[in-house]
Amino acid sequence: MIELHGQISIAFLKRSRFTGSYKGMRYLLKKAERAKGQDDQEKEKKTETVLEAVIWPEPFNYEKTEEEKKHKKDFPFHEDGLWEAVGWLNEEFLAGHF
Repeated sequence: MIELHGQISIAFLKRSRFTGSYKGMRYLLKKAERAKGQDDQEKEKKTETVLEAVIWPEPFNYEKTEEEKKHKKDFPFHEDGLWEAVGWLNEEFLAGHF
C-alpha cells in the first residue's frame, strides 16, 4: 500500500508537485486551479484550489504518457483532502485501474 505519512504535506504541494510509483502504477499529486460555477450576479468566473491526483501505468512519466491512459480525481486542497487522495490511490491500485 502507498503510505506517504511523513513524506508529503500541503505546504510542500503549495510549491511543488509530488510523483511516485507503486508496483507498476505511477501517480502524481499537485495543486490545481479549477473554475467554480459562475454566479448570475457576477461576470467573472471564480476559481478554487484543488488537489489533483493522477494515476497511469508504467513505464513512462506523466508528460510522455497518453492522456487516455491517465485517471484523475480532484480532492479538497487541505490536509484531510491529501489523505483522501492517498486513499484513492490505494483503492485504484487494488482495483487495477492503472
